[in-house]
Amino acid sequence: AVVSTQSTGIRRQAKANRTVLCTIHQPASEVFSLFDRLCLVAEGQIAYLGPSKDALAMFSKVGYPCPTNFNPADHYIFELAIRPGREEECKTKCKEIIEFYKNSSYYSELTKEIEEAKASGVGKLEINRGKIQSSVFLQIGENFKRSFKNTIRNPGYTRSRFFQAIVLALLSGLAYFNTSNYLETPGDLHTVAQNKAGVLFFLVISFTFGNVFVQCLSIPMELPVVKREYQNGMYSTAPYFFSKIIAELPYLILLPLIQLSICYFMIGLRREVLAFFTAAICCIGVAWGSTGLGWFIAAATGDARIASAVSAPIIMPFFLFGGLFQSDKTTPVYFEPIKYVSWFRYGFQMLMVNELKDLELDCGPDVVPCVNGTEILLLNSIDPDDLWWPNLAALAIFGAVLSIFGWSCLLCKVRR
Repeated sequence: AVVSTQSTGIRRQAKANRTVLCTIHQPASEVFSLFDRLCLVAEGQIAYLGPSKDALAMFSKVGYPCPTNFNPADHYIFELAIRPGREEECKTKCKEIIEFYKNSSYYSELTKEIEEAKASGVGKLEINRGKIQSSVFLQIGENFKRSFKNTIRNPGYTRSRFFQAIVLALLSGLAYFNTSNYLETPGDLHTVAQNKAGVLFFLVISFTFGNVFVQCLSIPMELPVVKREYQNGMYSTAPYFFSKIIAELPYLILLPLIQLSICYFMIGLRREVLAFFTAAICCIGVAWGSTGLGWFIAAATGDARIASAVSAPIIMPFFLFGGLFQSDKTTPVYFEPIKYVSWFRYGFQMLMVNELKDLELDCGPDVVPCVNGTEILLLNSIDPDDLWWPNLAALAIFGAVLSIFGWSCLLCKVRR
């Protein structure tokens, strides 16, 4: 009953000039009666093609009538099947049915229709590769809907990304739990500076590697489908890439917020509303920049294994000159360009200034005069007057430029 109801719905869709593809294994009589036309194939040749209701009459004329109260579909399968031990007999029967069909009016009418279609040019198939007929907004919408459906069908992907964010938040929160701002002696300033710089740089690292390695897998997995559909003129690469950005936005915003909300107060960072949201915006910017890098690596390589292998060597120079392991003042001249395009550096500086500028430290009696967090910034060669928005703008530009590079590489891949 369920199959019959579904088949009735499918037939209704077909009557509405929609293309419907489905597979039915040995349909019941009730379902088979819904078929308008029937094509029977035996030994690689057409044994019948015409109205479904006329097939029984043709088989009766050949000498293979359908028994009373017998499912016609089962009868056709039984008569055209090649049964073990009776191969020659079955092949002779199939040949007889095929020859009868070729001499029938159905075959003559079909041949005539084909010749008329050829003469009118209907039979000529033109494939305009790369010519897109639909609007840009429709292409973006359809690609986004497919990305959304793929996410719904694979809930483990979303759960794993949220699990990753929570685990990293707990790891950093427990490792730097309730980081102290107390200076018992002047030498404790270096301890506080090390802890603050370490945890803030860890946040930048976690948002970087988590996003780069995830995106290194996404485009190579979809590349064969994208290439085929692009060459068939279904959509261009720009709407496809833009739809990926839209589909990734919830992860880019929610995951940093969740991770930061958990670890921020566990660590004991600055208890100010503005400071928290500034840190959140910075983390989102780092996630955006590293996501753009992941797309670029994935599109440039086109292979998930190669992308994963080259990601670490590409990231490490930016990591090294991110501001924690080496002072800006001692960076070799030949590495200066890397320093200025390192998203580690911009994210780290923004978080450090946001957390430490004019931060009051608890000074013991031996610490005279009492210092504040600005001294820690100076120890790390960071300008206390460095504004947050230039660093955020650099992260946004970095992610946008790398996304454009990734789109360009993807365009070259699909045009080959």
